[in-house]
Amino acid sequence: MFEPILIGLSAVLWGLLWGYATLLVVLVNFKEQGSVYAYPMQAVLDRFVESLGLDWLKALHAMQLRPLRQISYALFGAVTLGVAFMLWVLG
Repeated sequence: MFEPILIGLSAVLWGLLWGYATLLVVLVNFKEQGSVYAYPMQAVLDRFVESLGLDWLKALHAMQLRPLRQISYALFGAVTLGVAFMLWVLG
């Protein structure tokens, strides 16, 4: 009875986490290139985490480029593996 609800909730949560990790990688790319879109992307990510009540993540967005790159790539890789595992288990 609860299985479809748990599957749907899990898919939504993994999707949000994967989307956040992707936007974090895009922020790193913008910062590396010195793009004018780096600051607006950081502001959008700040507002996104504020809306979820995760204000402590704002410090992550303001980090220096090298540690931010390592964290964002590691997070993206881990979340991608988690999504792949979830799809493998559900499939």
